[in-house]
Amino acid sequence: MSSLREAVGDAAVTLVCTSSMGPERRVDPLSTTPETTVLWVTYSRPPADCAEQFRSAGASGSLSVIAVGDMPADADDVSVRSVSTPDDLTGLGITLSQAVSAHEAPVVCFDSLTALLQHVAVETAYEFLNALTGHLYAADVEAYFYLDPAPYDSRTVDALASLFDAVVEGGDGAWSARRRRLLQ
Repeated sequence: MSSLREAVGDAAVTLVCTSSMGPERRVDPLSTTPETTVLWVTYSRPPADCAEQFRSAGASGSLSVIAVGDMPADADDVSVRSVSTPDDLTGLGITLSQAVSAHEAPVVCFDSLTALLQHVAVETAYEFLNALTGHLYAADVEAYFYLDPAPYDSRTVDALASLFDAVVEGGDGAWSARRRRLLQ
């Protein structure tokens, strides 16, 4: 597979496991139309950096950023919502749900589960992601969640992966995908 989007196929909610994809490449699968809104959840990058990367990647559409934690919440021509504490998963879930509801067919980029797991226990993150991915499935939203699997054992990665309908591994044009077979 030559691109992340090709590896994902028609999967709705995807876990991208790679340590080689820096935050500057996370916008790559978000090829959008001018009518599409990208909802970028970020734990580590200021919204202005997300906006700059979005524009420099040539993505069309609009960008809305949900900034988690203590970071500047300003960016030109970008809607920014904030969740002040990184472990406030209830606040994050509400904020993201409101953002999804405010846009027609948005694409979600969750940057990153690695950062999320620095602030909450794996069990707590699993429960949050179980509820969130269910909401995203129900809303028919395309979403990409990024995880660097290196710091975690295979049991943790497999538990998180069980919540997604595709798990993509690799990077730099060499992607492999595992897809969950859903009941139709």
